[in-house]
Amino acid sequence: MTGVCLTAGLFAQTPLVKSFDYHRADSIAAHYQYHSLQDTRGLALKLTTPLSTEHEKYRALFRWVCTNIRNDYGLYIKVKQIRKRYLTDSLSLAVWNQKLSQQIFRQLREKHSTICTGYAYLIRVLTQHAGLSCKMIDGYARTSQTNINGNGIPNHSWNAVRLDSVWYMSDATWASGQVHEPGGIFVANFNESYFLISPTAFARSHYPLKSSFLFLNNKHTLSDFLNAPLAYSASYDYAISPVTPSEFFLTVNKGEAVNFIVRQERGNALHKLALQVNDFEVASLVEPCVELNHGNYNLTHTFTSRGIMAVHVLCDGRPVYSYR
Repeated sequence: MTGVCLTAGLFAQTPLVKSFDYHRADSIAAHYQYHSLQDTRGLALKLTTPLSTEHEKYRALFRWVCTNIRNDYGLYIKVKQIRKRYLTDSLSLAVWNQKLSQQIFRQLREKHSTICTGYAYLIRVLTQHAGLSCKMIDGYARTSQTNINGNGIPNHSWNAVRLDSVWYMSDATWASGQVHEPGGIFVANFNESYFLISPTAFARSHYPLKSSFLFLNNKHTLSDFLNAPLAYSASYDYAISPVTPSEFFLTVNKGEAVNFIVRQERGNALHKLALQVNDFEVASLVEPCVELNHGNYNLTHTFTSRGIMAVHVLCDGRPVYSYR
């Protein structure tokens, strides 16, 4: 990976993507469905030449990748197991990674299926052909099953793109659809939430191997990231950041009132805020006492039992943050 000069562009703190009309870009991407990857330059030019703005050009490329490349969950599991096996053998891991890269890119080109590395690589290649500035970034991604506490395991790749001198983050893998377990069945379903995200919001669910690729002036540590509340895509959509509790693990006493405070960074007032409390595997939807104070929403709930609780902060029924 190459370094990046952080003074070369601004960092997106309040995404402006909602002000762009992407209908034409999406239409062009749909027109070239199933296009061959044997000529990536030709594909990139077909997707972007009719468009005038950098935002629209990137949208056409991103949308094409997300709707034409399938997530190979079987390959993901294989890679995960082998990387775990070589965790303490960096030399063997480097040799294996080289062979893996060749397999990933060949499969991507021939079968239009891949894992996160292939998604991020293809986004970078297409944007370079289109004259856009884009980085491929490797690092840590958090889900309910991975990179919770501990030392963390690098497990994901994504992109940063500079549009009109502003850096945005995007994740084509997560935007392309979902893998349903058990069985590992991939269901294609474009998710707008992972298209263009401010570095601040994105850093709650993704952390790069090189902290310079956070694209933030005030950088948190990997330990901070691994121990923070678990963020979901709704946190991007509603522009909600957690204030307290600040750590993922939550231990409460019977009769204790806990304040779950979230801050809205922009947008219309939030409605239908709620908590889902999992107490001894019994999930209960509770409507806490909610107070609004200068952009901070204070959700207060009194627990009826003690121990480690799984608590999900919900907005309009969608999970925003989780504690356990």
